[in-house]
Amino acid sequence: MNKTQSFRNISLVMILSLVLFTGLRFAWLHQFQEEPFTEVSGGYLDMSDASFEDGRIYSLSGTWLFDPNERVTEKSYSEMGETQFVPASWNQHFQNNENNYSGEGTYRLHLTLPDDLDAAIGLRFYEINSAAEIYANGEQIHSFNSLDHERDDRGMDYGPVDVTFHPGEDQELTLHVVVSNRALAQRGGLDRDILIGSEETMASVASISKGLQLSAGLILLLHAVYAIVLYLLPKQKKNPLLLLFGLMLLMFATGVFLDDEALLMFPVSLSDSLRMLLSLFVLTLYVMFLIVSVTVNLPKLVMKIASVFFISYASIIFFVPADYFSEFTNVTMLMFPVFSLTMITLTIRSILRGNQYAYFILVFLLAYTSNMVWGSMIKLNILQYPFYPADFIFSMMALMGLVIKQHTDITRENHRQANIIIENEANKDQFLANTAHELRNPLLGILTITDTILQQLDTKPKEAIRNELQLNRKIGDQMKFILDDLRDFTLLKESRIRLLPEPVDANATVRTIAEILSYQIAGKNVQIEVDTEKDLPMIYADQERFFQVIYNLLHNAVKFTDQGKIRVSVKRNGRAEFVQIIIADTGSGIASSDIERLMTPYEQGSNATMSGIGIGLNISKELTCLHGGHFQILSEEGQGTEIHLSWPVSTTTEKTVTPQTPKSQLHANSAEAKSLKQTDGNKCSLLLVDDDPVNLDLIANALNADYAVTLASDGETALSYLSEARFDLVISDVMMPDMSGYTLTEEIRKRYDLVTLPVLLLTPRYHAADIISGFEAGANDYVSKPVELSELQARVQTLTEMKHSAQKQIETEAALLQSQIRPHFLYNTLNAIASLSQKNPDRMVELLYEFGDYLKHSFRLPTTSGLVTLEEEMALIKPYLFIEQTRFEDRLTLSVDIADETTIHVPRLAIQTLMENAINHGALKSSAAGEVSLRAHRNEEGALITITDNGPGQADELRQLLSHQTNEQTKGIGLLNAHTRIKHLNGKGLVIDNRSGGGIIITVFLP
Repeated sequence: MNKTQSFRNISLVMILSLVLFTGLRFAWLHQFQEEPFTEVSGGYLDMSDASFEDGRIYSLSGTWLFDPNERVTEKSYSEMGETQFVPASWNQHFQNNENNYSGEGTYRLHLTLPDDLDAAIGLRFYEINSAAEIYANGEQIHSFNSLDHERDDRGMDYGPVDVTFHPGEDQELTLHVVVSNRALAQRGGLDRDILIGSEETMASVASISKGLQLSAGLILLLHAVYAIVLYLLPKQKKNPLLLLFGLMLLMFATGVFLDDEALLMFPVSLSDSLRMLLSLFVLTLYVMFLIVSVTVNLPKLVMKIASVFFISYASIIFFVPADYFSEFTNVTMLMFPVFSLTMITLTIRSILRGNQYAYFILVFLLAYTSNMVWGSMIKLNILQYPFYPADFIFSMMALMGLVIKQHTDITRENHRQANIIIENEANKDQFLANTAHELRNPLLGILTITDTILQQLDTKPKEAIRNELQLNRKIGDQMKFILDDLRDFTLLKESRIRLLPEPVDANATVRTIAEILSYQIAGKNVQIEVDTEKDLPMIYADQERFFQVIYNLLHNAVKFTDQGKIRVSVKRNGRAEFVQIIIADTGSGIASSDIERLMTPYEQGSNATMSGIGIGLNISKELTCLHGGHFQILSEEGQGTEIHLSWPVSTTTEKTVTPQTPKSQLHANSAEAKSLKQTDGNKCSLLLVDDDPVNLDLIANALNADYAVTLASDGETALSYLSEARFDLVISDVMMPDMSGYTLTEEIRKRYDLVTLPVLLLTPRYHAADIISGFEAGANDYVSKPVELSELQARVQTLTEMKHSAQKQIETEAALLQSQIRPHFLYNTLNAIASLSQKNPDRMVELLYEFGDYLKHSFRLPTTSGLVTLEEEMALIKPYLFIEQTRFEDRLTLSVDIADETTIHVPRLAIQTLMENAINHGALKSSAAGEVSLRAHRNEEGALITITDNGPGQADELRQLLSHQTNEQTKGIGLLNAHTRIKHLNGKGLVIDNRSGGGIIITVFLP
């Protein structure tokens, strides 16, 4: 989220919060608003027009008569004296006491009450400092503390004073309030508002205020208890916010009980009670600061300094002499706005840095600040109303929201971590299986090559044996690299790996590795380019570890790049102390969600076709960082990958010679990996598909003595080969990039059935689910990798023999079909000759010659059918067409247009069968004159043959017949046989469509 959006969110939260807090506060204020009335003046207030019904409340604020240092109970209003504004401290009357405003005096007020008043009256003094006796018309109606108290007296009451009395029938009422203050040095007298109303109204105001204050305090206390209990529950990692939340609510609850209605009073002096309240307020600010600090992650030094300040300040307040207490009170009140603005600013900055928890702190601070601002207005007598609990509730809800949000996130994170642990356990199992496969594969490869050499030792050329031994050595080196990775992974995990850094020639090492891996790009359209900088300084590294890192990374690039180029750049970094190595490929790339995950052990990409043991990248990164270098992966799925390495430059110039690993040389078969075909036509043709050139070479060596083997390094290449040539069996690896063996098998099954082209899958897994997936995709059989030579040869032999048996059965059916057709055809032809002998003897002679040619070619046929040129097929078709044309004359029109008939090969009798079907079941059943055409031509992709008739046939019916979905078992035997035999060649069989204007078009494509 950008800063602009964050500012908008912050502004929205602040505006909504302040509108909510202020709106509710005004609604509460309106509920208990005092009735507007004339202010007391000169100790007199005329209330004759006032109404004490309907819950109306009036304020007695104004100028009262005041007799300082006197206790007056019966003095009349006519006896004037000094005046004192109420509510306000009497400080002006005791200015000679050197900031000690203790003393006593009498407040006098004369009221004229309504004539019809006959009910009791209630008075509410919001605060009296510090003791008082209240008289109405000379009669004492209430006493609050002792007028003769001392400063250190304990257990004195404080808070609102509620007085109820009946004024009697007299309309005139004189109030005397005798006040004494020796407990508080900083203020005295009636410094808070005084309200008057009916007894019921004033009792209701008091009960509402006390009830709400008690409820709010209990709610806060309850939540404080469970928050602290949750924190104290035994668990490995405790959430400090729970403890701070509990302490904060505990302080809130204590403050609620001690302040306003004073529901809780300790047996201490009044000055000590005020100390406790002020110290509690400072400690509350401190806990608030800790909550904000933990949430917004303030530096520990700032937290320590603030902790010392708050604790010291609270201690000073608690022990300062009473005469100086007021100064600390004023400083504390001035400190709060600064504190509040600072905390809000820090919270907003934290939100802008992306801390979503800080929103809860912001609402909490706004609610608490709102409560303090409105509370100050009450203390300053600007407003007066019963206790308002909402701001405390909002503060508590904000903190609860914060704790719940953190708990939810922690629970979600714990669940995620648990899934990671479960996944890691599964990955470890897969890691062990992959490791066994990666080790067993080269080991079996070595054994296979060794067996092949031993079997053909006397017949193979010496050079071929040398090549195979070099390949054997290379496979051994590959196995050694895997074992090195396993060893180093354990050492890295246990922090026991030892580095022996020395000057290393990075250029020479990179070029050597590129040569070593060049054999793996055989059969791929991939190039490895190495771009090095001249006069490049040597790097300071463990030569073996550096070799291992570059080999792992370049090997990965080769493995997952099917076409394009792999570019390795070795240059001086912009920072002179590093050499930068960039390995960039045009491979499949890595999904952004996988990049970080691949840096952890046992992990592989989301592509299920990727193989390996899943620790190479992790080891490469760890080894690079151990050398003081930098490791970074930049990749997008489908866009290739770039790996940036920075290795420190050596400070010495003595070179370390890079050990030369023998350059791998492919077996002679691998040099022609793209097309390795045998010329012996008696051999079965196999298509071998694997992205690993070593595996291709191993299996080809094992099979090429008995089979014609064609190699393909990926699924797309294999499919293109299937379009160009005919094969008896496809052998495919399952784990291949881009197109897996499963997908390749599914594509093959779209063109060939199980018998026409068998598929043998090479799977590295023994899991039943993987084997079932192969069979569901359309595989005929499977062999587990690493391949056992004898097992592979046995399964290949079984599948190829099955294919040939099925082919022979189809050919036998074709021969049987021809034997059924010939007598019928002979009978019809002889009838035609007999008919022409009477009508057209010349035409009869011509027909006899064509019939003789037909018989000559027919008797030359073998008993089974195979592939013949279209020219040979036409030697049968032309006499047949002439005979049919002669028989039906104008009822049948035949046309033939053939090009390159000597280069087009077709199954024997297949086209003749299709022509006969078009004539007998198509053209001759047309209501008009029958028409049949035969067209054949060749293009770059293959030969295209079309047979068209204008009969009444429907393409859907014929397609249904070819798919064996008809109950007419004897109908279309010849058509079905032709379709099956042609399908063996092109994977599709006959393509049947309706002809525009009526009739059928049969299309045959032969690759």
